[in-house]
Amino acid sequence: MKRRNLGFTLIELIITMVIAAIVVTIGVPSFRNTILNNTRVAQVNEFVGALNLARSEAAKSGLRATICRSADGATCATDTTGVWENGWIVYVDRNQDSALSSGETIKVQGSIPQSFTLQTSGALTQSVTYLANGTLFSPGSIDAATCQGVFKLCDYRGVDQARFIEISVTGRIAYREKKTSGEPCSCP
Repeated sequence: MKRRNLGFTLIELIITMVIAAIVVTIGVPSFRNTILNNTRVAQVNEFVGALNLARSEAAKSGLRATICRSADGATCATDTTGVWENGWIVYVDRNQDSALSSGETIKVQGSIPQSFTLQTSGALTQSVTYLANGTLFSPGSIDAATCQGVFKLCDYRGVDQARFIEISVTGRIAYREKKTSGEPCSCP
């Protein structure tokens, strides 16, 4: 009777491990980019959703609705740095005092993942306020050509992988990728 071995030989095991190492080496960076891309899409959708919520609440209530930067989830930030990645609050200004008061909060969003930044410059560094007709209240300097009032969502990959959220004076929200190499929008 002939005896059969049922295990692996050392050479078969080494070849299997080499193939597995090659697959992992190729797959992990690609998987990391997939995760970053999906997280970026989720963050854009979350922010655009908050902007749309404020706009629709203004139309529904007939009052001004605001989305403001907030680091603590309870008060609006007062500095003009334009750094939105620490979170925001959506509220309807029921008493029309242009400030967040008790009972006005609709939604609170905490900080976005640490690998991302969300920033703007110009008129929208502190808040975005919608009037009852859906237009921006006191829009100031909003100019997509100079990136004033354009929100930039960036990660460590830089401006080529960034997404830009633009709000027109009429309140319409659009997001896009980088258009040209000479575009003034950049990531911090």
